[in-house]
Amino acid sequence: MHKASNYGSVVITGIVLAALTLLEYFMAINHFGAALLLLVAALKAVIVVYFFMHVSRLWAPEGEH
Repeated sequence: MHKASNYGSVVITGIVLAALTLLEYFMAINHFGAALLLLVAALKAVIVVYFFMHVSRLWAPEGEH
């Protein structure tokens, strides 16, 4: 993967996280309930773990990380 495409995926991931944070904020203001807020927070956590902590590399063959 090229470095430019890595920066693009980081920017897109940041925009998605920002949009989910805004969604979470408006859901909290309008009292959508804790279960839905927890669902959005869990989705954000999965995105952070996958894209920024590189958990998918744990199952890659030895020479690839």
